[in-house]
This record gives sequence, structure tokens and C-alpha cells, in this order.
Amino acid sequence: MGNVFYRVSGEIWRMSLVLGLMVLASFVVLAVPAFAGADATFGPLVTLLTNYMQGSLGTLLALVAGAIGLGSAMAGRWAGMFTGFGVAAAAFYIPNIIPTITTGLM
Repeated sequence: MGNVFYRVSGEIWRMSLVLGLMVLASFVVLAVPAFAGADATFGPLVTLLTNYMQGSLGTLLALVAGAIGLGSAMAGRWAGMFTGFGVAAAAFYIPNIIPTITTGLM
């Protein structure tokens, strides 16, 4: 009886291995090059939001988040401080980082 289980489990293992190799081979064969940032469907919206974030809205967001972080630091709420300063830094840096990341060739 135990011999039957070993034989069946070995066959299942081999079938799983073959299936996995077939899936891997199909990914390799059917792979298509992806060009990140080549689609300009949302170009006007991206331009509008980038201009907002690099202009007065981004400055206002950074100032408010920095003030919240400062107030949280004075009150001893460390999570609020890190969140406030993190949002302030993100509002300042993200509009320059995201387009750099998404215009690469993968």
C-alpha cells in the first residue's frame, strides 16, 4: 500500500514539474517588449496634475503636511509626525521621480 503512494506522489510531482516548465516556456515564447510611458492617453491629465503638484497646490500640501508633522512632533505623536513629514517630502519629490521611473524601456 505504501509503495502505491510513493509511485502516485512521484507521478504527481513529475506532472507538476512538466506543467510548470510548460508555463515558463510559454511566458518566454510569448513575451512581448513593453515600452513604459509610450502611451499618451492620459497625457493632458498627467500634465495638469504635475503642474498642480509642482506649483501652488504642491507647495500648499507640503506646508500643511509639514505643519501637521510639526504639531504631532510637539504633541509626542510620532506616527503623525512621520506621516506629515513623509507627505511633505512626497509632495516635493514625487512629481520629479514618477516620470523618470515610468519612461524607461523594460
